[in-house]
Amino acid sequence: MPKRISDVSLHVYVTPETLEHVVTTVRRVVDEHVADRDVFAWRFTLPIDSDHPAHAELETRWRRAHPAADPGARGSYEIALSLVADAELLTAADLNALERQLVLGISAGGGTEGVPYAIHASSRDSFDLEENRELDLSIF
Repeated sequence: MPKRISDVSLHVYVTPETLEHVVTTVRRVVDEHVADRDVFAWRFTLPIDSDHPAHAELETRWRRAHPAADPGARGSYEIALSLVADAELLTAADLNALERQLVLGISAGGGTEGVPYAIHASSRDSFDLEENRELDLSIF
């Protein structure tokens, strides 16, 4: 049976310490989401360059919420997730549920409340990366 690949890109503007809390939250949410299912998932975290549009948007949102504060060591990071499974396990509804769980997890506290974020999810039924090169960033 063909496999579906679902990709989730979570951008955050945080301090390195808060990034650890966000990554812990993401790990927990993904572990709970794929538990007891035949879904392969992996995650990696990368810094985003200061000239990337996502960085500018997230930094601007943070500065609007904290007009007199110094951002200090804050930076933008991408937490990229990929899930691979049979298509019936990675439906649009499933991907929407994962996005909601991630947003709720980040908003719930534990050092992650108030974190500016952007999240985008997409799915593909092919391993042909050339076919799926463009990543559309949706900021909520």
